[in-house]
Amino acid sequence: MLTEVMKNWVSLRVVSCGTVVNKYSSIGLFAVTERRMFRGMRKSNKKSSCRGAEMIEVAFIIIPMFSMIFLLVDVSMAIFLRATFQHAVREGVRYGITGANDTGPCQDDSIKTIVKARSLGFLNSATNTAKIHVRFSSPVDGSLTDNAPGNIIQVSVEAYQFSPLAPFGRSGKPYIWARAYDVMEPYPGTHPCRTVIE
Repeated sequence: MLTEVMKNWVSLRVVSCGTVVNKYSSIGLFAVTERRMFRGMRKSNKKSSCRGAEMIEVAFIIIPMFSMIFLLVDVSMAIFLRATFQHAVREGVRYGITGANDTGPCQDDSIKTIVKARSLGFLNSATNTAKIHVRFSSPVDGSLTDNAPGNIIQVSVEAYQFSPLAPFGRSGKPYIWARAYDVMEPYPGTHPCRTVIE
């Protein structure tokens, strides 16, 4: 009889998520309070450890990811600049072989103007304009000569410094070069003047 009374008074029931007890049981109230206290401690410790693990995982993922993004952007930009400058110097050579001097004051100035106009603004500054070179050489021995018909004209962009988004451990900035050659065509009249002889 006493056993039955104790069972009715306490009436404990165990489920998978924890202990469920009768709300009138003093033993049950103590068990619930203790159970909730330890459960809260375990949840707090679990959350803090999970947050620490998430931060480490983010660091392991985000650093290589941004490195790859910067690398792709920098390599693409370098290729784009190289292609742009190569197109610009080719246009300068095509203009130069005709012996034209439209903008002046001399032929090499006119050629440099064409190159700058085709470089999408990357060579407009005075520092970068100085990197454009126009040279004439002999087709026989390659020595420097004048801009007479039959000689070889070379238009180049030399040592353009490209600033990457990320340094990637480099001590300096990479350089970009572009050159184009062709043979001067016959043109009427005398040779156009040259401002810089190089």
